[in-house]
Amino acid sequence: MERYIDMHCHILPEVDDGAASISETQKMLQIAYEEGIRCIIATPHYHPRRGHEHPAVLRKKLSEVRKLARQIDEKFRIYLGTEIYFGQDIVDKLRQGDILTLNRRDYVLVEFSPSESFNYIQQSLQQIQMAGYQVILAHAERYTCLRDDIEAAEHIWDMGINIQINAGSIIGESGGKVKRFVKELMERDMVFGVGTDAHSADKRAPRMKKAAAYVKRKYGEDYMRGIFFSNAATLLRKRK
Repeated sequence: MERYIDMHCHILPEVDDGAASISETQKMLQIAYEEGIRCIIATPHYHPRRGHEHPAVLRKKLSEVRKLARQIDEKFRIYLGTEIYFGQDIVDKLRQGDILTLNRRDYVLVEFSPSESFNYIQQSLQQIQMAGYQVILAHAERYTCLRDDIEAAEHIWDMGINIQINAGSIIGESGGKVKRFVKELMERDMVFGVGTDAHSADKRAPRMKKAAAYVKRKYGEDYMRGIFFSNAATLLRKRK
């Protein structure tokens, strides 16, 4: 059976617009495991409206979720990060430890408003890079300025920005235009990793199997493993 890493998931209970309760988290974990997901990076929002819990609270919630995961399988791993909505104070908050990086590494998962301009996104990503962080752009297919201009997306990639896409977008759950854009990203080898961006056990559940099978069929097993497992695995390795 294939093994996947979900690098973008709102599975911590009662901290953002994701899992509303610990029982919802439990259901999400079960779905994820049945889908072949063996590692999840929990990425609660750091967002002015959707959630901005203190890291101490997030770590406590992580501990609870890890216990539930171990009840399913001792080797089912949960790690902690944040999905950061960009603001001018983000770099300072990262340095102060008020916002968490992914698995205590120097990688950060960053999002913007879908309608944000290309110049703003580019300059903001550059600002985080210049502070010494490796940047992953969350669900790149959502940004109109990139979706309407593949060359703009290529420019972001050439800057050294890692692009994350959502599993559902690969199989058309966000519409044909998004699916075509994601296909173009994959054909240009401009995808770092895939996440479910799951928020619940029903409408936005942590599902990857169907998308992974599609990518494997279209682009081969090696490519599928890269974006569904191997690339994200670099975030989970212990520092030397």
